[in-house]
Amino acid sequence: MYVRIALFGGTFDPVHYGHLRLAEEAREAAGLERVLFVPAHTSPFRQQEPISPPRHRIDMARLATADNPAFEVSDIEIQRGGVSYTVDTVATLRALYPDDELFLILGADALLGFPNWYRAAAIAHECILLVGVRPNYDLQAALEHLPDAIRARVQPVPMTPLDISARDLRQRIRTGRSIRYLTPPNVIEYIQQHRLYLEP
Repeated sequence: MYVRIALFGGTFDPVHYGHLRLAEEAREAAGLERVLFVPAHTSPFRQQEPISPPRHRIDMARLATADNPAFEVSDIEIQRGGVSYTVDTVATLRALYPDDELFLILGADALLGFPNWYRAAAIAHECILLVGVRPNYDLQAALEHLPDAIRARVQPVPMTPLDISARDLRQRIRTGRSIRYLTPPNVIEYIQQHRLYLEP
């Protein structure tokens, strides 16, 4: 009996309700048994940006996902170190779960840049791409710019329109504004306890 497993990568700095809602809607739409949140050690797209230490991002992700039995947090990319390439993580998961069906959760914005990812075709060969689509988003226009082999692997996931970004949360914290109802209360407590995001 195979299991449907989705990889959901990101810096998660910090994790927020936008991440959690996309993961839940993808889980429901695709009938996923497991969703693996995989914090990147270093994103290939954000190598020059400051980022919180891995232990904080892992801990916050674990707190945020603790109440959902389908959600897990994997430190596979943190343990590997260096720049985190999704294709390497997919290869590791395929070796661990040779008979299971693999998915990759993406936001619609990430889909546009997906052909530029390192070995994107290899990722799409192994994973169905679950793409969160907000109301009024022109998915067809986005698909037209994708190679056929990638386009054939896209499965749209209708998404609740939550306009939340980690960058906005960090800015709010730096300027003393509330992040209540943007991320789970236990994540807020963790941020306050460890005095994260107070410096630019």
